[in-house]
Amino acid sequence: MKALVLTEYNKFEIQEVPITATQPDEVLVKVKAVGICGSDVHGMDGSTGRRIPPVIMGHEASGIIEKTGASVTGWQVGDRVTFDSTIYRLDDWYSRKGLYNLSDNRMVLGVSCNEFKRDGAFAEYITVPQHILYKIPDNVSFEYAAMVEPIGVALHAINLTQISVNDTAVVGAPE
Repeated sequence: MKALVLTEYNKFEIQEVPITATQPDEVLVKVKAVGICGSDVHGMDGSTGRRIPPVIMGHEASGIIEKTGASVTGWQVGDRVTFDSTIYRLDDWYSRKGLYNLSDNRMVLGVSCNEFKRDGAFAEYITVPQHILYKIPDNVSFEYAAMVEPIGVALHAINLTQISVNDTAVVGAPE
C-alpha cells in the first residue's frame, strides 16, 4: 500500500509499505478521509518527541472495513467507520472505570516514541481493534467523520470554559 511516511523530521515521502497484519480482534480499514492534528504538526518537526521517524502519522480518520479478524463480532466488511485515536486495553483498572486515556500500555495511532510505535492513517489502509470503532451513519460524509475527535475536543473545551466562566461569575458576583 502507499503511505505518507515521516522519514526524518520535516521530511515526508510517499512509500510502498506492507499492510499491517490484521490480528483476531482487529479490522482492516480502507482509509477514505484523514485529518491533520495539531499534534501531527508538532510531531513532524520533532518538538514533541512523540513521532520518532520513520512513522506513518495520522489518527483522525474514517473509512470502510475491508477485512475483519477471526474474533471480530458486530462489524462486517463494508461498514463505514471512524475510530478513537487511543488504543487501550479492556482489562485494566482505568478502562473498567471509563478512563481509557490512562489505560496501562495504551498506544496512540500515528505515534512513535520510546514506549511504542503504532503507524497511523496517512496510508491507504490501517488496522485498528474493534473496540475503538464507531459506525458512521450513511448521511455523514467521511470527511466529517474524520473530524469527530477534534470537534469533540473543541466542544469539551468550550464546556469547560463555560463552566469556568460561569463559576467565576457566580463566585465573584457582588451581592
